[in-house]
Amino acid sequence: AGDGKQCVRCYWAGLLERRIRLDCAAFSTPGMAGQFEAYGRWLGGKVGVHKAALTVHRYLPFFMEIEREWQAVPAYGALLERFGARRLRTFLLPMRWLQEAGLVVTDDKQKEADSDGRRIRAILARFGHGSPESSLLSGYYEAMKKKLGDGKTTIRSVRLALSPAAALLEACKEVGLFPPDRHALGEYLQNRPGQRAAVSGFVRYLRDEHGVDIVLPRLKSGQAQRRRMKRLEAELLALMREGEADESFRQRWLVAALRYFHGLPAKVCRDLAAKSCASEGDGGFSVDYGGRGLWVPTKILNS
Repeated sequence: AGDGKQCVRCYWAGLLERRIRLDCAAFSTPGMAGQFEAYGRWLGGKVGVHKAALTVHRYLPFFMEIEREWQAVPAYGALLERFGARRLRTFLLPMRWLQEAGLVVTDDKQKEADSDGRRIRAILARFGHGSPESSLLSGYYEAMKKKLGDGKTTIRSVRLALSPAAALLEACKEVGLFPPDRHALGEYLQNRPGQRAAVSGFVRYLRDEHGVDIVLPRLKSGQAQRRRMKRLEAELLALMREGEADESFRQRWLVAALRYFHGLPAKVCRDLAAKSCASEGDGGFSVDYGGRGLWVPTKILNS
């Protein structure tokens, strides 16, 4: 009553159908027109005919670009290369339909590699083309690409290594220094101590490939000990999350716990764990080491 010949829902459903037909006329291939039509109807069921009628047209350029490039929906890798992971995220609903329709199978590893690749290109573009900093950073990237091709590293590791290298070069450029020297490296690590491991590869590259007199500053004994304990604590926590109490797990737990609680060298701990010289009782392991028992907990292990 009061709505004339149609109810509200029928009005929006009819408008959606008219707009789908109008948009389908923009395609040159019947196959793509049919897929857009199927998508429009799926959209109506997904978000409601009212919202679908208002928004369906905004997705037309995505489907038309696919038609211009391939005439049909390609594999996910091709879409990723063309649009990039970031842009594909703006087409969330079309991508969801493509997956549900079985036209595309997404690959998280490909998506991560694309994102890392784009971030790498952004890092390399920080410096003007042909500048000393750009040439040096590009050379470091080429060296890492070789390792990537040999399977000795990952694209994520390449990105994580390039970022502090670029930051160090930027810090040096601000004070008119090139290439970085020991003093500049020390200043950089003083402000960003967590980048020590990540920047170490760049330091080796500067020294080995360009003959730069540069080395990582020695950690103070207290700092080194704190970092060592933090790493071992993380290792124990990771083992606790595994929760698999087989023999292999028991040995790995013993190695990490002996290093953490008793400060023994890793090789000694591995030898002790392999010899199975540990007896369990009173909520822990007693490990025979040179005639004395070293206690490590098992309650955490069994909780």
